[in-house]
Order: sequence, then C-alpha cells, then structure tokens
Amino acid sequence: MPGAKHLAPLFAALDQVERERARKLERVLGRGGEAAGRLACARLPAAGARERGRLLGVLGRVARASATPEFRGALLAALDDSDERVRRVASGALGKLTVAELEGRLIERWQTASALERRSLAEALGKSGSERALALLRAERNHDTELQRIVERACLVLERDLKRALASRIALDRPLGEAQSLVIHCRAGLSSVLAEEARALGVATIVGPDRVRLSHRGTFGQLLRLRTALDFGLEVPLPGTIQDSLSGRVLSALQHPDAERAVRLWTEGRARFRLSFVEGGHQRDKVWRIASAVAQGIQWFHNDPHESTWEVVIDAVRGSIELCPRRFDDLRFTYRVDDVRAASHPTLAAALARVAGVRADDVVWDPFVGSGLELIERGLLGPFRKLIGSDVAEGALAAAGANAARAHLDLDLILADARSHRLRGVSLIISNPPMGRRVARDGSLAPLLDAFLANAANALAPAGRLVWLSPLPAQTAGRARQLGLRVTRHEAVDLGGFSAELQRFER
Repeated sequence: MPGAKHLAPLFAALDQVERERARKLERVLGRGGEAAGRLACARLPAAGARERGRLLGVLGRVARASATPEFRGALLAALDDSDERVRRVASGALGKLTVAELEGRLIERWQTASALERRSLAEALGKSGSERALALLRAERNHDTELQRIVERACLVLERDLKRALASRIALDRPLGEAQSLVIHCRAGLSSVLAEEARALGVATIVGPDRVRLSHRGTFGQLLRLRTALDFGLEVPLPGTIQDSLSGRVLSALQHPDAERAVRLWTEGRARFRLSFVEGGHQRDKVWRIASAVAQGIQWFHNDPHESTWEVVIDAVRGSIELCPRRFDDLRFTYRVDDVRAASHPTLAAALARVAGVRADDVVWDPFVGSGLELIERGLLGPFRKLIGSDVAEGALAAAGANAARAHLDLDLILADARSHRLRGVSLIISNPPMGRRVARDGSLAPLLDAFLANAANALAPAGRLVWLSPLPAQTAGRARQLGLRVTRHEAVDLGGFSAELQRFER
C-alpha cells in the first residue's frame, strides 16, 4: 500500500521500466486509492501512448474500489484513443466495472476494431449481461483463433448470466424409475454404519472408509432419510483413458442415458451445474474447455458456478464422475438451533445412535451432553423410556434443551459431573466426550475418562451398553474390560484432522 509521498516517484517510474516491472507497479499504484487515481488522470493528457496504457491500467484497478465518476470517465474516453493498445487496456478495465453506457460504447467500437482489439472488446462484452451483446458475438465470423476462443467463452458467460433468473431446484419426490448407481459419502470410518442404514433403500456396498455405493431407483427425498450421510452423488463412468481429451470424456459421461435421466427427473426448472475435481484446485482452463464442450454437445445441462443445482465432480483416477445435487432443503437436522464448542456433527451423533440400537424400554444417559445431539438422534431413531443428559456447563444444558424442544423431545437435564453423578438402571450410555486435542489441554483427559468409566460401569443395568467416541482407545478399552464390560465394536473415525475410535461396550 503506497503512501502519498511515494505516489509521484512511482508514477514517474511507470513509463521508464520494462513491461513486467510496469505490471507490478500498476498493481502497487492500484492500491493507492483515490489519490493515485487523481494523479493518473492528471498525467494522462501529456503522456505518450505507452504511458497512457499503463496509467489506464492503474485507473482500472482504482475504479474497482471507487465510484468516482472522473476515473470511469477517463476510461470511457480512452475507448476513442488513437492508439489501439490504449483502447484495449481501457475496454479490458471497463469490463470489470459496472458502467451504464459501456455496452453501447463497446458495440460502437466493435464495428471498426481490428481482430486484436476485438479480443478485449469481446471479453468486456461477455460481462455485460446483455442480449444485444450476445447477438453481436454470436454473429462474429473472424478467423482469428484467439478471438474465436474469447468470443466462445464470452457467449457462454452471457448465456449463463441471462438465464440465471430462471428457477432451478432439486426435486425431492420424483423417482428415477430405473436402478442407478449412487455414491453416498460419510465421515471416514463410518461406512459400515452408513451401509447398514442405506440397505433400507436398496443394495448397499462399502467401497471405501468414507463411501458406500447404493443401487437406487427411488426419489432424492428418500436419500435424505439417511441420517449418517454427508453427501450424495449419481455415479457415471468416465470413458476413455487419461491420454484422451478430458473435456471429451466428461461430455461422453454426461451423454450417458443414466446421467440425462437423473438430471431431468431430479431437477425442477433449468438444470445448472458447476465443475470440480476430487484433487481440488480451480483448474480454470480445464473448466472452460469442459464447459464449452458441454454447451456444444448437450442442451439439457448448463454451466453456472454461482447458481448451481448440481456439482459435477470429476475423478479421473477412479474413472468416474459424480453428479451431486446441491439446491435442496435438507430438513434432517433443523432441530439444531443452538450449539456449544466441540459439539458433535449431527451425522456423527446419528451414527452413534445407530450403533447403540433401539430398545423400547431404554433409559438413556449422555454424561457429556453438550448440545444434546446424541440424545436427540437416539430419541428420533425409535422408542425409549427416558432420555437423561448431564453436563458441568449450564450453557450446554441450555443448548441441549433448546435443540430438544425443536425436535419435540423431552430431556431430563442435570447440572452434574460425569465422574460422580450417581444413576442406576441405565440401559444405554451414549456420548461424544471431551477430546484432548480440542478441549482438555492440561493432561486431565485420561484420568477423566478413567473415572467416568468406573462410574458408568456402576450405572449400567445388566445387558446395558455404552457407545461413545474415545480419543484414547487402547486405554479406554482396557479399562472397560477391567470393569467387566465387553468390547463388542470398535472402529477408527476421522474427526477432521485426527481420529477417535467408535467403541461399543456391553455389560
């Protein structure tokens, strides 16, 4: 950020340095605010063509953060500059701004502009959101390869922006009719729990620690019954090999009958998509090539990264794409109106409840109740006799009470220490206890869990069970055995940066 005293010498250097240094200076001066903009305007009348182009580059940057009419006026005036390069800089800068009269001025310049200048004009017109600009660009027949590429991209953007107002949502109640392969994602380590839950909808197969494949012919709304699921994707094979054009492979995958059927059935209104890659990153050049290929080859699917009904996730290594629904109301966890630090994710709480199972006479205790998600998920899963939650924090009890009320469940909430609160006849203890790396940083975690387990063993009735996440799995499993509890299930779960073990003990 240049200070006021630095502006004059920086502007003096702008015309003297070579091109790459000039671009760096433009970026620096562009952060100089209105003072830099006024100095740039003052220098324009006496500047040569090269300096005018560089001054306009600075003005374009300043004008993005300032609505000063003088700056935008100077850029508009430069559209009639005698030097073509200066005009190209001005049109490029104006394309990043909202200027009422810009579209007309750009179209006017188009009539006499060279192919080189039309590149900048086309890029700016692509951001105008105008039907008139779209018609002009569609009619362009110049053989300049780079201009054709820019015009094609500008048309894609204009068509996308002009259609953005059309409604687009995921339909929840339309069945696929024919069985299709879906990939359902979960937190790593919970795929066995998710598979058990998903089998109510069809044939479910574990294909990784964080994913299950389901053969499904029903509605998308039915998938939202799966409370342990994080995300859903319709799986389509990606044909060809890594040596083939990726844009052609993705187009072929989207032309698969399963892809078209699913998108048409599960979309209300205009079906829009954004592209992403499992390896991450923006990869803009790949995205544009794929979007262009899809625009030319498919009429029922439209690229729009800002208002997307679907996300097309490309996995070249696995040789597949996933079409993931995005614009829908997920009502599974709307009871979650309050929260506390280090609370469970609701899909994790739902997994604990499923591992715990349902008994109609269950007396359930969560000794580290937090915001109450484990108790609520157990209560929603099936019948019970009583739900009891305790915590040493009054704020946690208040959050649990608010969430339970929203879920239409009654909890007995008690301000109490899990190590010493005496209960008898508990048939299920379910909890996500404090995790040392998030909460207990003073070395007290291991003694806390040991003392709690001793108290829990006394509280559990015959055939009672304890289901929780343990940050110290070997220690807690060993302690449970000493207390006469059997370890009947244990699996590592990713908690976002570190793992804990989902453990089930039975008396």
